[in-house]
Amino acid sequence: MDKNEALGIPNYGPWYFSIKDGQHIAVEIVKTHKFMQDVIEGSNNVPEFQGEKDIKFINYGDTQLVYVLTVNGNKQYTLLVNQPHTEFGTGKREFDNLSLLNKNNHNVIRPFFYAENGERELYATPYSYQARCVGIEKTEWGMWVPEPEYVFKEFTDSERQIINSSMVAMLVQLYDARRKLGLAECRLDGGDFMLEKGFEEQELSCDSILQKMKLIAARKLIYIGFDEYIEKLKAELSGKEKGPNIILGKKLVNPMTEEEIEKGILLGKENRDKEKHERD
Repeated sequence: MDKNEALGIPNYGPWYFSIKDGQHIAVEIVKTHKFMQDVIEGSNNVPEFQGEKDIKFINYGDTQLVYVLTVNGNKQYTLLVNQPHTEFGTGKREFDNLSLLNKNNHNVIRPFFYAENGERELYATPYSYQARCVGIEKTEWGMWVPEPEYVFKEFTDSERQIINSSMVAMLVQLYDARRKLGLAECRLDGGDFMLEKGFEEQELSCDSILQKMKLIAARKLIYIGFDEYIEKLKAELSGKEKGPNIILGKKLVNPMTEEEIEKGILLGKENRDKEKHERD
């Protein structure tokens, strides 16, 4: 495997680090790198991390910095490390949320390792080679493609409708009826959902997309009834919500269409019924 292959953002630099008052960017970069190195080198009880290691920065968000750990030149894992300004405990909460959701749904990324030093947090998941993250750039729906160079590719009308409906369906499917828990603070416009490389080679449909789509972030779970969750979902995704958002982390600059929302809700409910029938 070529260590120089394109996996994400190519120009690593301090501008991707978010600090708070009283912190110094150079100091925080050193702390972050030392924390990662100490964790990975000291993880003798983690079989996935044993061997020659190489760490490469690929992306960032307001909460975390994203790296790929390559072991022995072929095994790869995603490392999500708290931004310097991120409140301590945020990483563990997301690790726990993803672990809970993954138990019942293969569309949720599986975190398998967590570490902290009282100041920084890190958790690891399997890495999906050159995956495409879904979101909005400026005002258009599309995806960030890491190769041959990191670019944003706008969806066609048909791609947008099917992929957006699939994200809605997954939100409906992931609602936990037993615990009455729904996903909150989602960033559908900012990379919370990814598509595996190669999805473009299949006939485009919600079924084919849901085979290749994964939720990769779960900041918060909220206690809410299913019917109320669905109504909030409709209001927030359409941009008609008058009060504060619950499900979305922020209002969409380009709201989903009524057709995308309704198709996604219907599909999500159908898939929930199928899953219940299979369990019974």
